[in-house]
Amino acid sequence: MKKLLVLGILVLFVSAVFALESDPSDVVGYVKYGCVTTAGTNLNSIAIPMDAGYVMASDLGAAYPSIDVVYAWNSGTQAWDAATNIGMMWLGDFALQDGYSYMVNATAATDVYLAGGMIVQPNYSLVTTAGTNLNYLMVPMDRSDLTMASHLGIDIGVCDVVYAWNSGTQAWDAATDIGMMWLGDFAIAIGDPLMINVTADTTWPVIARDNGSKRPINVRQ
Repeated sequence: MKKLLVLGILVLFVSAVFALESDPSDVVGYVKYGCVTTAGTNLNSIAIPMDAGYVMASDLGAAYPSIDVVYAWNSGTQAWDAATNIGMMWLGDFALQDGYSYMVNATAATDVYLAGGMIVQPNYSLVTTAGTNLNYLMVPMDRSDLTMASHLGIDIGVCDVVYAWNSGTQAWDAATDIGMMWLGDFAIAIGDPLMINVTADTTWPVIARDNGSKRPINVRQ
């Protein structure tokens, strides 16, 4: 069973959805990530596509008691950093970043709702290492044109594999560039957390940090 992602947008001024001149602060939305348990492991991928107000991994765990571990991918070490609920405290607690993706362990099936305002889309520093070259990102909220894993790989330019976590099988689904085609290509959507392999260091997407620029919100239902 694939992750369920629902994006809802509530607009304080109806025209804000359509007008580039609208103030982003006028727009509030929510996302929902369905987290499951299985007979084996209970890992689920989520992202933070809205300014949901969670500062630390422990804040997310406090809001959703069935989440007892939050993992952040460390591209430098090519390993997971973990914040773990050990009862009286969260061991290894770390700061959450808007626009980034995380893995969580769920002790019971739950829906994670993240509600808030628009975020400034981060530029991802995608790196290679002496070992593997994996990087974890989120499909930007203003990139509804990216509907397939291959679209993402081509847009990044130096990406040859896109992975999506399948919570039902507790394994990664992979779309791989084999030259003439992308083998195993799959659908993606805004807000999706995805792992990618890159063949060279790059930054993506390259976004001008201009607070005066306005983008329309894309709605996924």
